[in-house]
Amino acid sequence: MFVIEVKNLSKKYKNFHAVNNLSFNIEKNSVVGLIGPNGAGKTTTMKMLMGLIKKSEGSIKILGKKIEYGVIPDDVIYLQDVPGFYDFLTAEEYLSFILNINKNKLNEEKIKETLKLVGLYDDKDKRIGKFSRGMRQRMGIAASIVSYPKILILDEPVSALDPIGRKEIFDQISKLKEKMTIIFSTHILDDVERVCDKVILINNGVKIKEGTIKAIKKEYITNVIEVIFSSKKDLNEFKKKIEINDGIDFFINELKVIINDNDINSVSKRLFSFILENNIAIESFIVKSPSLEEIFIKEVVKR
Repeated sequence: MFVIEVKNLSKKYKNFHAVNNLSFNIEKNSVVGLIGPNGAGKTTTMKMLMGLIKKSEGSIKILGKKIEYGVIPDDVIYLQDVPGFYDFLTAEEYLSFILNINKNKLNEEKIKETLKLVGLYDDKDKRIGKFSRGMRQRMGIAASIVSYPKILILDEPVSALDPIGRKEIFDQISKLKEKMTIIFSTHILDDVERVCDKVILINNGVKIKEGTIKAIKKEYITNVIEVIFSSKKDLNEFKKKIEINDGIDFFINELKVIINDNDINSVSKRLFSFILENNIAIESFIVKSPSLEEIFIKEVVKR
C-alpha cells in the first residue's frame, strides 16, 4: 500500500527548476532516504509534500488525500533541519504542549518514553533555551514522534549529532517503522545504508535513482575479489599453488591479492575452496561491493 504518491512533481522559480518532473511512491511502514547534494531539491520536495510550497506542476497524494498548497496533510509531521521551540518551556512541558495542540490525550508515560528514546530524559526539567544544538535536534525528533503520526518527514534529522547520537536515533527510527512511515533527507550516507528500505537519489531537482540499496548496488558490482593473507609465507604458498593448479589471474599489493573476473561468483567459490583445501591462512576474503557513497559520487559527478 502506497501512503505517499508523487507524480511528475515540479517547482520552477522563473527559469530555474528546483524540482523537475519528480515521481515516486512510498509504501506504508517503510523508511526511505531522500539523498542528494546541497541544492538538489530535497527540502523543496518535502515542503511541497506538506503543502508549504506551491508546486508548479504534478500531483501529490498522501494517505489517499490530494495535497495542494495550504493543505496540511492529516497524520503527518514534518521536522525541518533547524527546528524552533518555545525556549521558556522545559522538555517535558513542550511535549505536553505538543500533545495538547494535536488533540492527543495527555500521557505522562508516553512523554517519559519519548524523552528516554531520544536521550533527553535526564534533561526533562531543563528549559529548551539552555539546550545545545544537538539537544535541540533531539528535542525536535521527540516532538515529532510523541503523538505517533502515520507519516514522519525529517529534513536532515541528525546533522548536529555526533556518531553515537546518530546511531541511537537511527536505531530508534528502525523500530518506529512498525508504527509509522518515515522519509528523511541526509548527507550522511552511512545512516541511509543502516536503516533505509529504499533510497531516492536526486540531483538538480531530477530523480537519478530509486530502489532498495541492494538493487542499486547490484547495478554497480565491480567483479573484484580482495584477499588479505596473514603472512608473507601464506601469500607465497598461495601464489605458488594457484599458478600451478588454477590459472586465475591476480594482482599482488603487499599481503593483498586482487582478482578481477567477469564470472565473479564462480571464481569466488573456487578460490575460497582452494584456500581452505591448502590450509592457507587469510585475514579477510571480500567480494567487493560499491558503497552507497561511491555510487552517489559517481552519479552526481557525471552529471
